[in-house]
Amino acid sequence: MMFTLTGCRLVEKTQKVENPSVSFASSFPLIPLLLRGKSVQKKQAESKSQIKLHTQSAPFGLCPKDMMLTQAPSSVVRSRNSRNHTVNSGGSCLSASTVAIPAINDSSAAMSACSTISAQPASSMDTQMHSPKKQERVNKRVIWGIEVAEELHWKGWELGKETTRNLVLKNRSLKLQKMKYRPPKTKFFFTVIPQPIFLSPGITLTLPIVFRPLEAKEYMDQLWFEKAEGMFCVGLRATLPCHRLICRPPSLQLPMCAVGDTTEAFFCLDNVGDLPTFFTWEFSSPFQMLPATGLLEPGQASQIKVTFQPLTAVIYEVQATCWYGAGSRQRSSIQLQAVAKCAQLLVSIKHKCPEDQDAEGFQKLLYFGSVAVGCTSERQIRLHNPSAVNAPFRIEISPDELAEDQAFSCPTAHGIVLPGEKKCVSVFFHPKTLDTRTVDYCSIMPSGCASKTLLKVVGFCRGPAVSLQHYCVNFSWVNLGERSEQPLWIENQSDCTAHFQFAIDCLESVFTIRPAFGTLVGKARMTLHCAFQPTHPIICFRRVACLIHHQDPLFLDLMGTCHSDSTKPAILKPQHLTWYRTHLARGLTLYPPDILDAMLKEKKLAQDQNGALMIPIQDLEDMPAPQYPYIPPMTEFFFDGTSDITIFPPPISVEPVEVDFGACPGPEAPNPVPLCLMNHTKGKIMVVWTRRSDCPFWVTPESCDVPPLKSMAMRLHFQPPHPNCLYTVELEAFAIYKVLQSYSNIEEDCTMCPSWCLTVRARGHSYFAGFEHHIPQYSLDVPKLFPAVSSGEPTYRSLLLVNKDCKLLTFSLAPQRGSDVILRPTSGLVAPGAHQIILICTYPEGSSWKQHTFYLQCNASPQYLKEVSMYSREEPLQLKLDTHKSLYFKPTWVGCSSTSPFTFRNPSRLPLQFEWRVSEQHRKLLAVQPSRGLIQPNERLTLTWTFSPLEETKYLFQVGMWVWEAGLSPNANPAATTHYMLRLVGVGLTSSLSAKEKELAFGNVLVNSKQSRFLVLLNDGNCTLYYRLYLEQGSPEAVDNHPLALQLDRTEGSMPPRSQDTICLTACPKQRSQYSWTITYSLLSHRDNKAGEKQELCCVSLVAVYPLLSILDVSSMGSAEGITRKHLWRLFSLDLLNSYLERDPTPCELTYKVPTRHSMSQIPPVLTPLRLDFNFGAAPFKAPPSVVFLALKNSGVVSLDWAFLLPSDQRIDVELWAEQAELNSTELHQMRVQDNCLFSISPKAGSLSPGQEQMVELKYSHLFIGTDHLPVLFKVSHGREILLNFIGVTVKPEQKYVHFTSTTHQFIPIPIGDTLPPRQIYELYNGGSVPVTYEVQTDVLSQVQEKNFDHPIFCCLNPKGEIQPGSTARVLWIFSPIEAKTYTVDVPIHILGWNSALIHFQGVGYNPHMMGDTAPFHNISSWDNSSIHSRLVVPGQNVFLSQSHISLGNIPVQSKCSRLLFLNNISKNEEIAFSWQPSPLDFGEVSVSPMIGVVAPEETVPFVVTLRASVHASFYSADLVCKLYSQQLMRQYHKELQEWKDEKVRQEVEFTITDMKVKKRTCCTACEPARKYKTLPPIKNQQSVSRPASWKLQTPKEEVSWPCPQPPSPGMLCLGLTARAHATDYFLANFFSEFPCHFLHRYHHCLCPQPQHGGLPRPLRMSWLPQGAAKEEGPQGRVRDF
Repeated sequence: MMFTLTGCRLVEKTQKVENPSVSFASSFPLIPLLLRGKSVQKKQAESKSQIKLHTQSAPFGLCPKDMMLTQAPSSVVRSRNSRNHTVNSGGSCLSASTVAIPAINDSSAAMSACSTISAQPASSMDTQMHSPKKQERVNKRVIWGIEVAEELHWKGWELGKETTRNLVLKNRSLKLQKMKYRPPKTKFFFTVIPQPIFLSPGITLTLPIVFRPLEAKEYMDQLWFEKAEGMFCVGLRATLPCHRLICRPPSLQLPMCAVGDTTEAFFCLDNVGDLPTFFTWEFSSPFQMLPATGLLEPGQASQIKVTFQPLTAVIYEVQATCWYGAGSRQRSSIQLQAVAKCAQLLVSIKHKCPEDQDAEGFQKLLYFGSVAVGCTSERQIRLHNPSAVNAPFRIEISPDELAEDQAFSCPTAHGIVLPGEKKCVSVFFHPKTLDTRTVDYCSIMPSGCASKTLLKVVGFCRGPAVSLQHYCVNFSWVNLGERSEQPLWIENQSDCTAHFQFAIDCLESVFTIRPAFGTLVGKARMTLHCAFQPTHPIICFRRVACLIHHQDPLFLDLMGTCHSDSTKPAILKPQHLTWYRTHLARGLTLYPPDILDAMLKEKKLAQDQNGALMIPIQDLEDMPAPQYPYIPPMTEFFFDGTSDITIFPPPISVEPVEVDFGACPGPEAPNPVPLCLMNHTKGKIMVVWTRRSDCPFWVTPESCDVPPLKSMAMRLHFQPPHPNCLYTVELEAFAIYKVLQSYSNIEEDCTMCPSWCLTVRARGHSYFAGFEHHIPQYSLDVPKLFPAVSSGEPTYRSLLLVNKDCKLLTFSLAPQRGSDVILRPTSGLVAPGAHQIILICTYPEGSSWKQHTFYLQCNASPQYLKEVSMYSREEPLQLKLDTHKSLYFKPTWVGCSSTSPFTFRNPSRLPLQFEWRVSEQHRKLLAVQPSRGLIQPNERLTLTWTFSPLEETKYLFQVGMWVWEAGLSPNANPAATTHYMLRLVGVGLTSSLSAKEKELAFGNVLVNSKQSRFLVLLNDGNCTLYYRLYLEQGSPEAVDNHPLALQLDRTEGSMPPRSQDTICLTACPKQRSQYSWTITYSLLSHRDNKAGEKQELCCVSLVAVYPLLSILDVSSMGSAEGITRKHLWRLFSLDLLNSYLERDPTPCELTYKVPTRHSMSQIPPVLTPLRLDFNFGAAPFKAPPSVVFLALKNSGVVSLDWAFLLPSDQRIDVELWAEQAELNSTELHQMRVQDNCLFSISPKAGSLSPGQEQMVELKYSHLFIGTDHLPVLFKVSHGREILLNFIGVTVKPEQKYVHFTSTTHQFIPIPIGDTLPPRQIYELYNGGSVPVTYEVQTDVLSQVQEKNFDHPIFCCLNPKGEIQPGSTARVLWIFSPIEAKTYTVDVPIHILGWNSALIHFQGVGYNPHMMGDTAPFHNISSWDNSSIHSRLVVPGQNVFLSQSHISLGNIPVQSKCSRLLFLNNISKNEEIAFSWQPSPLDFGEVSVSPMIGVVAPEETVPFVVTLRASVHASFYSADLVCKLYSQQLMRQYHKELQEWKDEKVRQEVEFTITDMKVKKRTCCTACEPARKYKTLPPIKNQQSVSRPASWKLQTPKEEVSWPCPQPPSPGMLCLGLTARAHATDYFLANFFSEFPCHFLHRYHHCLCPQPQHGGLPRPLRMSWLPQGAAKEEGPQGRVRDF
């Protein structure tokens, strides 16, 4: 039996190598195996790779059951997602208990306990693995280090056949994995008998699963695996062939797209089912899917295109559904997401000209200027896309009725501008009609909802400006046979090219012009040579037309007289031509000169002032003699007498004027063509034909005489000299009165008449029949349209025929039958490279376009016939009105005006003049601007109609507009006009304005500051109102020539109906006051620009204030801790400071409204007259700093900024060279104070909102002995400036010093007659470091007593006492006045061992019966009241009092007064212990309950303060001190203290024996017990700072000692208490209503001894604190309890 290990899968050649796998063979029973890997055989095919590992199985029973299975590593492994499929025809099963471990190396021997089994070559029974045609992707997972498939899926199975799928398990962990598995529950899935599985790290195990179906349905089961960590399963599923389509990806995000644009994306639709599937897509707009339907084979995928074309700018998120399967009941969906945005396109003109208009908000104008006819001008516009999406656009030029007449064009009809980019688009102007101003409109339309931009394009067409040097060439007289020649230049004054041609056949005429045709470039000149060579003695005159392409023809008069020996005609002069044209207008040219001479003699004719003949004036009935009119060149050219229409009747004519002989190949000459010569004059005429000797055409007879009003027959002959040729000539003849052949027959020179030139065009050819004429090569410039003309006017065009061949070109023009066009010339000959100018004329009829067709035949061959079409129409005098002849005005206030635009367009090609005519009665109501004007062809014009109603009613108007052709003289009446009627409707209304707020309050505004408010105006009516606002100040009264404190940003404006307008009011008060204003308005009339009656709109109020800052409370720490708060209040002059802050600032103080560096001096100048002292008291040298806390409060109603400015803060920083060289003593002192920071302020500046409080710390450091001064400027921005003189005193150690606040003291006023006046307090502060004794000299009091009837006015109760360092002594006084007056006394106070001071005491006695309620009973200071509600919080302290001062006011003696307060802990996690220090009073008693306690974090503890008044009327002033301890710091202190005590006890019983002779013994360190702790240094008592001089101890060497731990420094809270106790009778007399509110107690003197003045209070036991928390070392080094 064989065991097969499969170590590979079908993989691509580029796949990476993984670990091998171990599989169970299905051809042998369950046995324990021990294999020794020998080798791995590799077999590689061309199309796929497969590696098999063959090993021989061991005999049954040779190896133990739990032996290990090893395998040599393989270099080729399967990919992660590949699968193995093994199909067995039999039903055998395999079961094994196997442990798979990784092999060590490629050696033949594997690591095993048994080594007697060897591997044999593989047999032919090995099972081979086959790869399916399509490998499925297997989803795998890793569970507790085992990689396994989530599910095994059977597809394409057949009933009755077994199908095997392999389940691969791989150990991905680094440890041996053990597991069990359970067989599937159903009988359709089965595997080998379950046995334990052991997988070494990296080893793969393959477990075959067999599926055996019995019926066609879906099967599902599970294969469970069990590990120590838990259980997991692998799904087993067998499905029938089905339809299944999936979309990849399941959601599709299309690119952002502009509205109206299109974007697309692709996704795949895969057929992952087993059957061919037909699908149909269901989707919603604006998405499109291609293909919408289709068929997919199994495994086939189709790429679906999604097109997104939004119509609105929103976010689209829709679901597209694909229906498929039987009956299209199955579906697969994809989520489509797209964002549509509006594209924006900004249009601007590139390379602007001065005539261009490119301003935003106005119509853009692109001006091309003047462009030569037939040329093209290019201008560019720039399109900018500032949006984030593509901006598709279309460009359209307003379509004309005929595209051939489109003068403007834009090749870029559409395009896309990328986001953020610019694109230039060209616009071309190629005019075709001369001297016309062309107007058109170009619309640039972005896609979607964006508005289009209308671009007006304007251009002017200019043609050539050709002129001649002279318009008459006089050859005078020439003898027969001679030749005369004169030069003549022709010039083109324009910058465009001009083509010219003289209408004369120089070969057949006595006059020649060389060159007869040519091209003139811009600003060019050409010299022509005119020659005269007569053939007969006769007067010769010919008016030759110079034809110019795109210009009216010019005429050149050629004249000359030929004399022979026998015949000498009269000489023709230019003056004769002038007279002749005048005679032509007067009808005298039909008479010969002899008749005119006779009539002149008979006075039947006369001569005018120019010498021309005329009918006498009496015969003209006072009418002026006719003059020769101006004849347009085109009219003269076309109506020269050779056609049915003529300007003047011709004197002589010939018919026909054009003869076509056709084909005359010969050899016989063709029959001559008869000509009829008719004389229309009253005289005999002689006609002479000019003939060239070799001309194939001639007329017989060559000369003849024609009687008056008779005709003569002639013949035109043609004899072509050469075959197969073309012949075309213009024969010339001169006709003249017979009488002019002799100059002697002319008596009056004015009767002289020029000759008349007759021309006959003859053509023919000599081509034989069937002989092909040569092919013409030419170009014909033919415009499609005739120029625009009005009704009854002819229109002309010029054509340019260019012969591009090297041979002659003959042409003939023939209009279509029924066509009403006139062509000149109709035939001719064009030399090689030459050109022929042809003029065409027609009379348009009707306003619709009419086609004119004529034929051009070249080289006399019908096969070279070209049909030419042109169009013309009679331009109508009409306009297109945009509003359908109706215009509506918006409702208008009576007295105002409203405007409405009215637009019309000129659809014709003629400029039109228009005029609006408003009746006289409506001119006050209606007006139009402009009322008349000119509108160019295709131009849109917008007028403005103005409606001004006079009353409240509805108006209806009918206004006419007259339109006629432009270009007429101002006095000329137009031949035709068009009339339009416009209906105008308007309504007149009355309305008024109102304010949204009738009373507008600014509130409190800082003086000299600006504040703005908005006044909202309302127009609730239906018409627009034009208003004017007025401002009137009510209070205070306005001062002349001073601007008001309130300004309006605008006082005039307009408001549309049902709208609101906002007016900005800006207030800037200049003084503290209450302001009030009244705002009124009046409505404005546009008719006379007058304002209506004023009406009140609203009232405005304002309170102008200065910032108000006050000092609420004061507290001290450090060396100033012993100063009472009341004493501190006086030291800092806070009463005076508060009074200063309440006053208005002076103008000098407002020089700098905010803190500013303004001085270059060391001592900046002071701009305020207010000065006071901030006295920090005194303290010994190097004592702790004196710290004072001030509670500042914004007592005003506006926010304020405050700052303490030191001199350095006011000084401008200057360069070193600019510093002052020498400083005085004051400047040096200030520099020392500032450089050493003796005085410091924190913070130095701040901002306070109304009602807000802030704590300021003032600190004085005692670093130098003496008195220190520093001027500090206290600045309230926009308010007061007060100069504070900071004073601090530092005394020498062991020096006595008592700080006197001032040399005066004011007692509280006392009423006279008071039998028990209250006791008052005078405080003395000891600022030194040693106790002092004071003594009040009372003998001066006795002197006052003697002067006041031996009544003790002033009495000192304790005139002598001791003051401890840093403490305050209270000297008790009784002031008892007997008269209502002021008592004063100067009392010396001696400080024993120090100085004395003379204090001026002052007291006021008053009569309470006279003063009544105004008597000052209790007004110690402003601090007494202002600090009641203050909360002085020391920075960095988390516990504060609810109020820092209690004022009990007036109380009776022996009363008990209590107040409830709170301690607040704002810390979030720190417990605080508090302890109130007793404050003994000289009389009375104050207590706090509880005295000690703990405040938890973020909690509040209440306590009660009680005052028990004594039996004496007195003033009470006490400061209660509360010490605060952190519980955490106290616990740490107790722990360290306990450790210190334990070490002290240990050291007391420990001693050391030192024996220098004993050697140190060595012992085994392993036997010694290890010491856990290191011995601490010995505890030493700290020596006193100052020992007595009698101590003569030797100073020991410095040793390391462990000092006793010190308790943490406590925080301090100070609570002030003030009261005034009155005698009971006095209290009842003055405060009777308050007496029931007080509790009276019987006062007992305390039996315990009271402390001396200045002594320390009795220690307090803190039993509530943790152990050791409130103990500190006493003065003698012992530990005592609080």
